[in-house]
Amino acid sequence: MYRLVLAASALVLLPARAWACGGMFCDNVNPVDQAAERIVFGFEPDGDGSGMGTITTEVQIAFTGESDNFAWVVPVSSVPELFTSNDALFTVLANATLPIHTLVFEEFRTCDAGGYGRPANAMSDSAGSVYDGSTSGGVSVLASQTVGPYDTVILQANDSSVLVEWLQTEGYGIPDNIEPAVRPYVAAEQYFVALKLSSSADTGDLAPLGMRYRGTTASIPIQLTAVATIPDLPLEVFVLGPSRAVPDNYLHVRLNDASIDWYGGGLNYRDVVRLAADEAGGQAFATDYSGPASIMDGRLWSVGMIDLGDLRGLESPFDWIQTINFSGLPASSQLVSLIVSLVPPPAGVSDSDFLSCPECYASASDYPDFDAEVATDALEAAVIDPLRDAQEMLDGSVHLTRLFTTMDAEEMTADPLFVFNEDLDQDVNPQHIAINEVHCGVFEGDHAERVLALEDGRRISLPSEAWLEEKELTEFEYMEELRTPAALVIEDLGAEGEGEILFDYREQAFADAKAFGAGCGCSTTPRLSQVAAPAILLLAGLAIRRRRV
Repeated sequence: MYRLVLAASALVLLPARAWACGGMFCDNVNPVDQAAERIVFGFEPDGDGSGMGTITTEVQIAFTGESDNFAWVVPVSSVPELFTSNDALFTVLANATLPIHTLVFEEFRTCDAGGYGRPANAMSDSAGSVYDGSTSGGVSVLASQTVGPYDTVILQANDSSVLVEWLQTEGYGIPDNIEPAVRPYVAAEQYFVALKLSSSADTGDLAPLGMRYRGTTASIPIQLTAVATIPDLPLEVFVLGPSRAVPDNYLHVRLNDASIDWYGGGLNYRDVVRLAADEAGGQAFATDYSGPASIMDGRLWSVGMIDLGDLRGLESPFDWIQTINFSGLPASSQLVSLIVSLVPPPAGVSDSDFLSCPECYASASDYPDFDAEVATDALEAAVIDPLRDAQEMLDGSVHLTRLFTTMDAEEMTADPLFVFNEDLDQDVNPQHIAINEVHCGVFEGDHAERVLALEDGRRISLPSEAWLEEKELTEFEYMEELRTPAALVIEDLGAEGEGEILFDYREQAFADAKAFGAGCGCSTTPRLSQVAAPAILLLAGLAIRRRRV
């Protein structure tokens, strides 16, 4: 019988303070990750075989600093429709496809170790004007509008220096050194979406931005990100479409499961991907999940999730908050911001504490102007409509792929492109299990030797817990010689076929595991002693090739 002992995700788990009340505002463990850049791509082909279609891109925007300094510029292939998204799309997608590495124990008494609709709030909820393509000093302003908390413009330019100067003059706080990164997009006659916070908004109002435009390929303008990025920026990419999505001009890596710290809960997963991508030359993705998009059915919105009619009829603001709290609506920063703007917490009380138990800090009489009908209309427009639209996009998709990598600024020299490939294995399970076999455990206790059985069939003999404790080693440290390379396979994939394998360490990895310790004698297992050339030397001699399109 298996006994679950360790299960952890690639995201950090942080406790959130809450009063005893239940509901979405009282979750006491929430997966969070503020460091990752998350992007969702949806693709609806025209169906005429041309490869053209409608691309939906939704980007979660994170920023720390003064609101006057916030600016965001992104190139797109055609003039887009703009709309506000919702943080819940990214959080729920991330949680549903999260790579989880679980270690289980098993004891042996013997020593035998053998098609998307246009979002309701797209453009139509934006105040502004559309221009006729007039040009001012080499910059064509095609549209100007307010979308959620943002003032936005859609531009095209024939000179990158002029474009940067125009944006700075108009109050978009972009640095001078962005010009070289902008230059190739200007040369390619790309359009630019630029946004800054409206005068009435601050950084607490940041919301994900959605864009819908015509195109053939999903692409991340990573060269612009290189201007201001953290080291090893994590990139989570979700691609919705007819089949599995793969990087077209970046490489793809399959990870070495022996590199995962199974005894530490697998929390080094991102480090393993980082090392694997570096081994592939710094431009490579791993696939976290590939499978039916139906795993997202009803997660963002479904009929009956909340009764807006009942909500409009409530008199107490606290009843209104608690009804939302115990509904099926997914939590999001936009939801919290809306509620506290309508029912502000008393001075000195945090938003989370107040929403967990509003009656603990105030009385309903403190909000004499509260109007549930007005508040519910605002809720529907700002939160529910984007959730409905996102759910419609998910429901109209057959397949969902989640890819992950990390990148330094110097590696951001080409924009990653993603294409669909129906010839590859379509299923990649994010749930990973390894088995810690304890042999002679009934008789030996913590002196029993063990075998770590990996999913790919490798069996790695390990010494007893007592022996490792005596040597002041962890299992992860003891297995150091098996952790390299982090990439078991490096491959070049595309829209057709099974791709080209550029580096394959699988056979050698099995040989290494076998030599690491043979059998179980219920005594100390010898460690591997230079049975093969270090994998890093093999990688150093490998000429990594990357498809360029």
